[in-house]
Amino acid sequence: MQTMSWTQIKKLGLAYIKKPTAATAESLDKGLVRSAEFLETIARFFVRRRKGLEDATVEFGLSENGVYSGPACEFNPETHKFRINVIEVLKFQEYCQNAPELLNTPEGRGNGSFSVYRLNAYKAELRKLPDYLVFVLLLFQQVAQVLEVTYVEKRRTLPKQEMDKDDLDYLNLVWAFLELENVYRNLKGNDLRRDVKFTWFESEWATEKK
Repeated sequence: MQTMSWTQIKKLGLAYIKKPTAATAESLDKGLVRSAEFLETIARFFVRRRKGLEDATVEFGLSENGVYSGPACEFNPETHKFRINVIEVLKFQEYCQNAPELLNTPEGRGNGSFSVYRLNAYKAELRKLPDYLVFVLLLFQQVAQVLEVTYVEKRRTLPKQEMDKDDLDYLNLVWAFLELENVYRNLKGNDLRRDVKFTWFESEWATEKK
């Protein structure tokens, strides 16, 4: 059984979004099942090497009664399974594509919230990523959330429950991108930032400019 490419999965996913029926869900599910081996490779080389995730697995979430539920990626602590929702991944990608235009609105600039503005600006930059890397980015974002990697610097001064959600989303995405850079470099031998002309520098967005 041949593994489907992300281009093929995306095509089936967009067909479902355009017409969410039992038939389009079944077609997408079949494609996702055929990609199980590919996800196992990602889990083995890029997820299980993390302490605490040695037995983790990664899967595409299938439809239930023709519906795909849940966020783009979620983790079940009981089964140690990361579940990727392709439909939400595609919606995230669409949001990133529309982010530059959104930044021209008060809502997109956070209505005065630096956290919201920074997150949307970062998503605008993420639109440069190739399609097939977006779901891996969101998987790594969830890995960051599970391992609480973004709490390391703030843990001593800011209780977890007081950390802003938009700040956490941004920091987890930044960490995920750094992980993606390493994977890209190891697999292709190239620099991801250079190849996609990624111009974001975290130090320039560390605090709000007055």
